[in-house]
Amino acid sequence: MQVRPSRASWLGALLTALLCACGDEGGRLEGSVTSLLDLRYDRAEAQLAEGELAVSFVTQQGTGTNTVLKVSARVQDMLPEGYTGSLDVNLAEVLANGAQRGAIGRNVLDEPARTFPELRVGGLKVKALPSQQGQRISGEFHVTFVNGTHTYSGRTIFGSFEATVP
Repeated sequence: MQVRPSRASWLGALLTALLCACGDEGGRLEGSVTSLLDLRYDRAEAQLAEGELAVSFVTQQGTGTNTVLKVSARVQDMLPEGYTGSLDVNLAEVLANGAQRGAIGRNVLDEPARTFPELRVGGLKVKALPSQQGQRISGEFHVTFVNGTHTYSGRTIFGSFEATVP
């Protein structure tokens, strides 16, 4: 089969666009919340500090940073001393103190503070725990908020990520 030059350049441009879209920086989170919030991000960052594992999806705005979405989990009771392997967290689990293990947050400049309802179901999986600056962490998450009268009730957010430890 012969491919005409114009078709070849079109196919080349399409292939380039697809390869760029699969890059490890930037992207867009999915789910029914996307009809209400812009969940595009420039990069993902992962941190483990004070017993909390957090993955933040951020954009740059001027000299500041917007946190488009932050998925965090209290994991101190799940980690043996020195453990750096993979972790699968039930974000909707209720802890002994009555709080949920996971939380969702957002902090965007010139946008009113947003709260999210409790999680009906949710999971966060990472292939390794963040332990050193510059380390790359891959994983995925999914959340469904409880039903109710809150704007985000019953809605979902999910995505895969390739995050860097800042």
